[in-house]
Amino acid sequence: MGKGKAGLIALAVGVPVLAAGVAYGVHFADHALPWTTVAGQSVVGQTRAQVEAGLRERVQTVQVTLHAGSATRTGSLVTLGSPVDVAATVDAVFAPNASWGSRMVALVSRHEVVPVARPDRTTSDEVIAALVAGSGKGGTDAAVVLAGDGASYVVTPPVAGRTVDPTDYAAALDGAVRSLRSTDVTLTMVDATPAVTAAQAQQVADAANAIVAHSVSVSDGTDTHAATAADKAAWVAVTTGAGTSGSATVDAAKVSAWVEQAAAATNVTVTDGVRVVDAEGSVMSVKQRPADGRTATNVDAVTAALVAALRSGTDYAGTFTYDTVAASWVEQQVSPGDLVYAAADGEKWIDVNLTAHTMTAYEGSTVVRGPIAMVNGARATPTVIGTFHIYTKVRTQTMRGDNADGTRYETPNVPWISYFYSGYALHGAPWRSSFGYAGSHGCINLPVPVAQWIYTWAPVGTAVVTHR
Repeated sequence: MGKGKAGLIALAVGVPVLAAGVAYGVHFADHALPWTTVAGQSVVGQTRAQVEAGLRERVQTVQVTLHAGSATRTGSLVTLGSPVDVAATVDAVFAPNASWGSRMVALVSRHEVVPVARPDRTTSDEVIAALVAGSGKGGTDAAVVLAGDGASYVVTPPVAGRTVDPTDYAAALDGAVRSLRSTDVTLTMVDATPAVTAAQAQQVADAANAIVAHSVSVSDGTDTHAATAADKAAWVAVTTGAGTSGSATVDAAKVSAWVEQAAAATNVTVTDGVRVVDAEGSVMSVKQRPADGRTATNVDAVTAALVAALRSGTDYAGTFTYDTVAASWVEQQVSPGDLVYAAADGEKWIDVNLTAHTMTAYEGSTVVRGPIAMVNGARATPTVIGTFHIYTKVRTQTMRGDNADGTRYETPNVPWISYFYSGYALHGAPWRSSFGYAGSHGCINLPVPVAQWIYTWAPVGTAVVTHR
């Protein structure tokens, strides 16, 4: 064979080979190269989208069960603190596709891709803490707590314990990431030194007690309102931290609540005067005298100054300032009629006629019940005379007192009692079979159903007028 003919044969062979190489290079520009695996599983020939979908599916199926002492925790790579970065892993798969040369090298070399993990230390620490707590082997740091007196801070000493070896924990998750297979791992427990020592905690307790020791008071101009040790202890916020001395600070919100409460105790609610007038507007009687009120105006300023004083380590004495709230008059027009009490329209009141031995219930000038025969005080123990108001009511009670001769009496189970002055009351008298005369120890004795009606109808504050 001549030289020229041999060259033609070589050319004829080279052309198909070159063509095949070109085809290979073009095809694998966007497909995973030969010999490419992810966590031990081949992805050869897959597109980027296919590799990503498959990887996400594998990651989602991985479950890791961790044992620490008697505690067990099962979760995904995400919930255990080692999520896989799918996008970064796919980028690693296709990194060799970037050049023609690297695609050619892939024909004769393996490309084993380890999934890219992004460890989440916060989540891992939370899982380890839960495992340690569940194992019953965890120790405790020294802590600063409120003492039993509620007015000082003391230290609880640290207790040594056991914890999960963080290196062992990380290795367990790394193995699961590398294989993308569910696994069951028993973790190593190691001795744990408390992060906060008794000495560190004591520094914080001393700082807290120093705050409590400062005197704090606020004056309303007449009286001084001093914070107790328990009050001040409640204002302190304490923190302790690993390797630090921690701190004791003043909680401004709690101080504000105390100042507001102190101010509220010194505020005076305005009391409007009440007077009864006739149809022409002339004053017939005064039922209630007016009294001005006052409201503290510098609560925020007092709070800020108090907090600043305690934070700077000094005592505090402040003074409230007030706005005066002027009282006014409320006028009630008297109901028409010739009555012993100038009642406003619709006002409930009770007429007790000691001469007629009757009780009558009114609303304004309108009789709503009565006159009802009653038994009022005997000559030796008369009923008090005047205008009074019901101040308390008792459903049933044993009543005790003195007889006219100085001996004591005791009557049990007296029902439906409405006290209107000292020990004087309207009440039921189930021991009496008749009414309409003087004979009691001073109270107004009524038939039980009438006493019950009065008890229900007349609120505290209802006027009771006794007269002859």
